[in-house]
Amino acid sequence: MAGYQFIHYEAYARNGNEKKRSLISIAEEADRAPGSHPHVINPLPPETLLGSSFVDAARQIVSAADESRVNHGGKKRKLRKDANVGIGLIASHPTSLNDIHALPEPERQRMIDDVRDWAEDVIIFAQNEFPGQVQVAALHWDETHPHIHILIGNTDPTDDFEVIHKGEKARRRAQGNDRSAQGKKAGNDAYTREMRRFQDRYHAEVSLHHGQARLGPGRRRLTRSEWRKEQAQAEALANSKRLADEVQSRIENDLADAAMQAQVIVDASQQEAKHQRKKAEQDRVQAERERQQAEVLKQQAAEEARQAAELKAQAQQIKSVLDERVKELSKYDGMFGRMLGWFGIRQRIERNAEAKFQQQIAGLKKQVDSLSARIDRDDAVKKQHDHAVGALNALQRALSVSVEDYPSLKENSALALHFEYIQKIMDKNLPTERLRDLINEHMERLQLDQSKVCLSRFSEHSSHRFMR
Repeated sequence: MAGYQFIHYEAYARNGNEKKRSLISIAEEADRAPGSHPHVINPLPPETLLGSSFVDAARQIVSAADESRVNHGGKKRKLRKDANVGIGLIASHPTSLNDIHALPEPERQRMIDDVRDWAEDVIIFAQNEFPGQVQVAALHWDETHPHIHILIGNTDPTDDFEVIHKGEKARRRAQGNDRSAQGKKAGNDAYTREMRRFQDRYHAEVSLHHGQARLGPGRRRLTRSEWRKEQAQAEALANSKRLADEVQSRIENDLADAAMQAQVIVDASQQEAKHQRKKAEQDRVQAERERQQAEVLKQQAAEEARQAAELKAQAQQIKSVLDERVKELSKYDGMFGRMLGWFGIRQRIERNAEAKFQQQIAGLKKQVDSLSARIDRDDAVKKQHDHAVGALNALQRALSVSVEDYPSLKENSALALHFEYIQKIMDKNLPTERLRDLINEHMERLQLDQSKVCLSRFSEHSSHRFMR
């Protein structure tokens, strides 16, 4: 259904006359305002493709022209009322609406879409031809052929207004002030060349891509067969161009998709690299933290080892004292030795004292081990340690007595009573602080009891305390 192209534009003034309508009048027709389209029997609302209202845009163009000035002989003057200020452009599609509606539904819809694509190309052509001046565009479907109306003009005032019609502008440049027949001919030739250029450019940029011929058969005196052949060629060319455009569009879409996928991969790689750097930094910080904790544990272990060595040395020292005391007691194998043997005190003292010492040392070491991480700052453990050491020292002192230092112990089994008293104190399993105090009090009394009277009192007092 190819045909030949039709496009035309004309300039309009603010005021109309008996020969030519005003700009607002043709805008009302394009908007299908009531009473402005007597040639259209069944008007339909226009399908707006750009802008919103022809009338509103025309009023803005007229208002800008009212405030504009023209340079006339070096002076700024207002525009004449009949000066052309806007352009109405119309382009028609060669396929009639009757032919479109006669097509089967899938083809009919495809043809309507082709008309809309053509109209979009017309708008782009007009925008390139009149940059910044295309205001409104709309498709009409209520006449014999689908056609597009475009309103062109400046909506901003200017102090150097020029003719907007390019053909008229070319005429004025060529003719200048020459009013002769030769001057007029030069102007008319320039006008014709400009309008032919406009038609040629429209054909190259729009019509050729939609299967429309530059000229109809009558202008070129073509036979019906020649015209049909040319139309078939034009339609084939348009279809080829349409197919090429579709292929190019798919290629561009594929390239865009590939670029998007590549960007996604790049973004993901950058994100992963960022994550790995962050994880490496976290691992480094964690390793440093663990190294510091290991260093602290190492120091704590060294401190615990040192304290364990001290406790071991103390225990060894106490055991040595016990061994020496046993050797000393062996010198009294006479009456006192037999008396101690009879009571079993010597063996019990040796056995119980050793067990008591081991129990005290084991308890102390257990406490020190359980609190080794806080031993340097825990006052309670330090006090217990001091009390235990004090009790051990006091017990060592009590077990180390000799008859040379305490002659009173030679009388009336005083030595046996002394050890029996120590044994009973230990059997009570008193706190280390209380054990230390009782042994020290006993040793102080022992120093005062140097006579037989004192020894007797000591015996009575000891017996009385044991009974409690």
